[in-house]
Amino acid sequence: MTLQTADPLPHLSELFDLSTPVELEIGCGKGKFILERAEEHPDINFLAVDRIHKWMNVGLRKLERRALPNVKFLRAEARQLLEESIPPASLSVCHIYFPDPWPKRRHRRRRLVNEELLTMVHGRLRQDGLLEIVTDFDDYFEEIRAAVLRVEPAWSSFRESTGERLFEAHLKTNYERKYEIDGRRIFYMELKK
Repeated sequence: MTLQTADPLPHLSELFDLSTPVELEIGCGKGKFILERAEEHPDINFLAVDRIHKWMNVGLRKLERRALPNVKFLRAEARQLLEESIPPASLSVCHIYFPDPWPKRRHRRRRLVNEELLTMVHGRLRQDGLLEIVTDFDDYFEEIRAAVLRVEPAWSSFRESTGERLFEAHLKTNYERKYEIDGRRIFYMELKK
């Protein structure tokens, strides 16, 4: 299922039964990670979100072939979705893999992961919920780390690694596989509410 950006966006309860755990992937791209995870965990619901439909449509076609009832694709901007559609304490995990790094200094204010987004995600996670963040840009990773330390309320735990996935190590995104082959350093962060 794909939904075009609409005003208003659908409430999470219109997409899933909220008594079942829900995981959100912000910036799902082609949906490789979320589709594989959903196939392995039919007891969890998955919302795959991206603001650009070009690659998301690839994921949608894969979803149609796999017929996974626990996955929905939604075209939306992350902050708007979190504000309008995701109620507090409703997500078990939020995945943010390889957000656009906006490498030019004058564009860095456009970066997705900052204090505002971290605060919003924190409020939407269930107790003991996880936020998983992955990037291949070291300065972006440092910027995220600094923002994490400024967010209140604080996270109950914080883990990070370079080159070693912390969550579902056997599942990889398209970028992750490509960057591993290229020998790029990949930075992983896991935050627990």
